[in-house]
Order: sequence, then structure tokens, then C-alpha cells
Amino acid sequence: MGLFGFGKKSDKSGAPTGKVGRLDKKLMNKWGQTAERQRAMQMLADIGSEEALSTLLKRFTYRTDGDISDQDEKRLGYELLLAAGERALGPIEAFITKSDGVFWPLKALKEIAGMDTAVELMLRALDRVEGIVGRRNEQKVQLVSNLRDFPHPLVLERLKGLCSDPDHEVRVMAVDGLMTYGAKEALPVIAERLLDPEESQAVHAVIFEQLVDLGWSLEPWREALDEADVLPSHYRFTPKGRVTRAG
Repeated sequence: MGLFGFGKKSDKSGAPTGKVGRLDKKLMNKWGQTAERQRAMQMLADIGSEEALSTLLKRFTYRTDGDISDQDEKRLGYELLLAAGERALGPIEAFITKSDGVFWPLKALKEIAGMDTAVELMLRALDRVEGIVGRRNEQKVQLVSNLRDFPHPLVLERLKGLCSDPDHEVRVMAVDGLMTYGAKEALPVIAERLLDPEESQAVHAVIFEQLVDLGWSLEPWREALDEADVLPSHYRFTPKGRVTRAG
């Protein structure tokens, strides 16, 4: 296969070479024709090597001008990952730790590996990106924002911990995801966030809007919340401790 470039490894810069490299250039030309990018994805899937599938995943890192064609291409990429099956797991795990556009790869991961294995790989990826220091961790924000699509006891516990993350955007995503697990699991953590004097208004806003929609009662924490004066003027408590919009 080396004669045709299939077996060549990446060059010293990490860029793919040989046939995969040529397909990479076609795939990453966002100004090219949809048909050309789709053909490149199909050929990469046909090669099926780790390098080829890692290159195919790069299509999820950018958007084209046409929303419909962009989603069609990404759905094709998702379907090709499903067809690759377990061969795609390593490339997907590597991709979600370092690249943007994780929605479709995570969806493929869940379909290929099943919920338990997908959660294990996703949390392992999250462990890795949490070790990144010195810059805003956009990859962590993306992964946390997708945790809500993985209902699982391990995800529940992780979300509870992430509700006190130093990054307020991570906390927003974690709170939003945690509230999908119901009042019993979410309310003690939610009340803790509301009573934290250092908590951001962005997190408060997400919590109050969700509480209005869900109709959950904060009665057990009502006295403490009143003393802390955390309820904005455009909301009010009902006699049973539910949050409604004022007026």
C-alpha cells in the first residue's frame, strides 16, 4: 500500500502525507465544492486507517457558508464514522481532546461504543483537557456543554463537581446539564450556587429561568435565599417557594 501513499505516516509537522495528505487538502478547502469534500470524506473512510479517519474528523472543525450543505457534509461524516465502527474510537477520542466541533463525533462515539464506554472515553478526555493551563480552555467548555446528552450516574457526579468550576462558562453549562437530572439531584447544588456570594449573574440567570420553567420549589432554602437577597426584582417567590416572573 505504501506505493500509493496509503501507508505513509504524517510528516514531522504532524500533517498527513501521501494520498491521505492530498485528500486532507481537498477536505479542508471550505471554499471548494460540496461534492469534492464529500468525495474526499468517502475516500478517507474507504482507506479506513487511523490517520485517514483522524483526517476525516477535521471536517467537523469548520463551517461553510451554506448552512444546509454544511450540515449535510457533517451528517455524512457522522455516518462514515458509524460505518467505520470500532476503528473510529481512537481517532474520535483523540479529536475531542484537542479540536472544536465535537457534537457529531460525540454522537458517533455514543452510537458506536454504547453509553457506558462512551461516557468512560468522554470523561477521560475531559480529564485530559482539564490539565490544560495558561489559556482559556474552550475545549473543556465544549465537552461540558455536551455532557447533558450522556445521561449516566458518572456524568451526574461529574456535573455536580463542575458546578463549582473556576470558569463561570463551565459552571453555566454544568448547571444547565445537572438540571436535566431532576429536582432531587439538582436542587441542593443549585441552592449552593445561589448562596455563593462569588457566583456570577450569568449562572444565576440560567438557574432562575430554568426554575421558572420547571416549577421546582426552593422552600427548604427560602429563608437563607431571602437573607442573601439573591432574587432579582423581575422574579418573585410564590408562597410555596417556586420562582415566577414578577408582574
